Amino acid sequence: MYKTNSSPNRIAKKIQRSARFFGFTGFGSALLLATAAQTASASCTYTIDNEWSNGFTASITIKNDTGAAINNWNVNWQYASNRMSNGWNANFSGANPYSATNMSWNGNIAVGQSISFGLQGVKNGGSAERPTINGAACSGTTPASSAASSIPVVSSSRSSSSVAVVSSSGISSSVALSSSSRVASSVPTGVRNAITVRALGTTAAESITLSVGGTEVQSWTLSTVMNNYTVETALVGDVVVTFANDDGGSADVRIDYVNVNGVTRQAEVQTENTGAWGNNRCGGGAPSEWLHCEGYINFGSVTGEPRSSSSLASSISSVSSSSSSRAGSAGCGAPAKLTNGRRTINVNGLNREYVLDIPSNYNQNNPYKLVFGWHWRGGSANDVVGQGYYGMKSLSNNSTIFVAPDRAAGTDGWTNANGRDIAFLQSMLTQLKSSLCIDESRIFSTGWSYGGMMSFAVGRELPSTFRAIAPVSGAFLTPHVDSGSATAAWIAHGTSDTVVSHSSGSQARDAYLRANGCSNTTVPVQPSPCVEYQNCSSGKPVVWCSFNGGHTQPSFYSSGAWNFFNRF
Repeated sequence: MYKTNSSPNRIAKKIQRSARFFGFTGFGSALLLATAAQTASASCTYTIDNEWSNGFTASITIKNDTGAAINNWNVNWQYASNRMSNGWNANFSGANPYSATNMSWNGNIAVGQSISFGLQGVKNGGSAERPTINGAACSGTTPASSAASSIPVVSSSRSSSSVAVVSSSGISSSVALSSSSRVASSVPTGVRNAITVRALGTTAAESITLSVGGTEVQSWTLSTVMNNYTVETALVGDVVVTFANDDGGSADVRIDYVNVNGVTRQAEVQTENTGAWGNNRCGGGAPSEWLHCEGYINFGSVTGEPRSSSSLASSISSVSSSSSSRAGSAGCGAPAKLTNGRRTINVNGLNREYVLDIPSNYNQNNPYKLVFGWHWRGGSANDVVGQGYYGMKSLSNNSTIFVAPDRAAGTDGWTNANGRDIAFLQSMLTQLKSSLCIDESRIFSTGWSYGGMMSFAVGRELPSTFRAIAPVSGAFLTPHVDSGSATAAWIAHGTSDTVVSHSSGSQARDAYLRANGCSNTTVPVQPSPCVEYQNCSSGKPVVWCSFNGGHTQPSFYSSGAWNFFNRF
């Protein structure tokens, strides 16, 4: 959420200066003040995150716009025909009307800050409802979906249209855009449609363009991590995302989904994708999230439902159960009980050690990603720390807690004799989740050589705990119990590896392909020479990076594995 201590007049002046800088004119003072003004009391918004044939997921956000901290909040709402089936990050009660109260770790909302909790529900025909949220903090707050209709339209001598743009940082503004710009002029439909594109690029130079009904609405330059790019428009027609700056074939774009007025349309189920790669040509591949070639994905009409298919419903259902229900661990909301450095933990009578790295700006109310970095044969936790956790710490921007475990005394690596290394891992997880604020839906494992072998084992034995793994130069040499369930995997192996054979790595990869239900079809992805297998179980991709080299860490290891983790 955007927080400011500036007065509305100061914000309005900043917007006017920005408008003059970009050549925009014709602002109305009412629009500027409406954009800049702060609400006088706390506000709540109800947002539909995903919707499918018979269900939906939604989130409720409480923003503290008051002059004092909010403690121990509670809200309630009621549906006409929808029903709630489960929720997360709050304590729920009631059976329509429903009530939600804070958990131990998110009850305090400082001035200018926000908290969110989520829920899943079922429909009784029609679209998902957007009820009014009531409660001491937000009595009678209007649902988020109706906010767009109150945005005033600005007229100007340059015949410009008003389009509310939300950047990837989430800071919104309303700007009058001239008809000579790349933003489409308005059509008098009387309705404004909110469209969000969730996407990333592989080189930070790619740009995408959103068009509606054949008219360009907005263009964005993408970052290398997933971001939301949002715009409101009165245009109608097919929603199309185009990629047109491939730069000689070195760039790629991944479109996760497009959300139109609260309804999510997954990219991998849209059949009109001219940028997919297959049969050694562009436009020849199956539906995909990737635009490997210059081209576009058509997401269907702005006013219609997403293209109906059983795969769409199952895809959204999977997303809602895996990535939307991110819950903080028991350690959230309380001061950290662990500090950076080497830790000792007793596991079944044996003292084991690991090194812990917590972000310098740690926030007890923010659930963090957790990455385990396992060392190689004869290595140590200090070696992994010295490498910056395989180069990922420098990429994390204080978003992640890192752990580097040490092998048991008297061993050369992750032998897991009698399951003791897995037991060590589970003990670390218990301690970390109770002592720190961990996002339990985003726990990852990586490592090279013996560390890759441990990551392979972790993914097969603990798929419900680990969201994804990234083993390099590994194989199935660490004993483990195979759960038979799917785990997302990014795997790299050198073709001339004489220490751990390339074929051993391929065999481990094949086990993940079988568990994840992938086909034999691949498409090239960044970084080169990686490929991604197609038709894997929703949310369980497998990327295979067979590189020219021996038993070594490829140059693209850090960025490739990190970008893969950021898909979730």
